[in-house]
Amino acid sequence: MRRDDFDMKRLKYIGLLACAVVFSTVVFHAAKAASGTEEAVKAMVKAIDSDPKNEGSTPELLIKLGTMLEGMVDAINTKAERECFRSGGSKGAPCMKVYAEKLNALYGKGSYEYNEHLIVIKYTGVQYKRAADEFPKSKVAPEADYLFLSKNLVGRPDEVLPRITDFMKRYPNGEWGRRGLLLWARINEDIWWVHRKWAWILYGWSISPEELIVKAEPYRQEALRSFQKLLVKDGRTEEGRAAKKEYELLKKYEDDGRIYGIINESDVSGTTVIEK
Repeated sequence: MRRDDFDMKRLKYIGLLACAVVFSTVVFHAAKAASGTEEAVKAMVKAIDSDPKNEGSTPELLIKLGTMLEGMVDAINTKAERECFRSGGSKGAPCMKVYAEKLNALYGKGSYEYNEHLIVIKYTGVQYKRAADEFPKSKVAPEADYLFLSKNLVGRPDEVLPRITDFMKRYPNGEWGRRGLLLWARINEDIWWVHRKWAWILYGWSISPEELIVKAEPYRQEALRSFQKLLVKDGRTEEGRAAKKEYELLKKYEDDGRIYGIINESDVSGTTVIEK
């Protein structure tokens, strides 16, 4: 996702300004195409639910289900917006919460949740977590674990960063070790970017440029160290090549224009320590 596309949602999540509700509209043919996906997902959920001992279920099937549920999010939000904000007056957040619960009754407990700060219904990644937890020795368990982590990068740095370090401890080597380190670097870069872009919101114009550098620079330095470690050790891998490009940009105080997590820096306590 592009950072400029996501600026408004970051602003809403930080929650320090009273913003108007802005919804993105999904084109009609995409919503229509999703209807076929919904029927396929219902059939898959039914098959998994009828197999409580996991005798026929597989981690691959759970990951596939999660991927399909995640892919339905745009169409779901288009329908929910129409029902809760456009038809017969504004029913607002309570309606969106009820809508999410109806989805969970269809597709599995905890599959979706309404995020009041972002004003969207989001996929939680619960099927990914189930695949990782119930099939820990499967060859796809690391992938499922990473996919679940990718759906849970919302919060303050002191909330989000430990989730990534925990993942890196579980998978210190190989492809998933590289992916974990790359994600760690990118999230630290995101936190630095939030300071640079939204400091006037975070600190209400009460912070000097010098103070801002002090608060933001440790995250940039951590991202640079992590990118460099990856490109030196694994420069020929996909992750190493990505790290090299992003390292060169960040050295020049630039970024790749993408956002990898939603970091809420309104709690200044979350800016004080970086630990691994």
